[in-house]
Amino acid sequence: MDQLISPTNIQIFNQDTVTVKAPAKAKFFKRFFAWCEVQEESRFLWLGIALFGNIGAMLPITLFAIYLAGNDFNLWIVALSANVPVLALNLAAQPPKVTLPTLLFASLINVSLIVYCMSIFFLK
Repeated sequence: MDQLISPTNIQIFNQDTVTVKAPAKAKFFKRFFAWCEVQEESRFLWLGIALFGNIGAMLPITLFAIYLAGNDFNLWIVALSANVPVLALNLAAQPPKVTLPTLLFASLINVSLIVYCMSIFFLK
């Protein structure tokens, strides 16, 4: 394998180089996933934040906000189905590069549901 992939076997046919810039959105996601890989050292911190912060605190607050907004069953399904992957991935001992994007996604859904339900509650 070393004979096939070596600097001596690489031939450059065209000297013109073309630089392609990645879109800003792609750079953001690339940096975010690189940061998630670095967080392996703080694995237990993120486990605690996911279980106690998201599942233990934010989910009950979200469900209480849904109750105050009229107890719509569809919102219960959205809230619970967004948070089940956080619990399942943490119980399966997945690395933070897998659990952190799921935690962020679930937290965004929880916050958006709380804002939506509070707007419905105050507009009644």
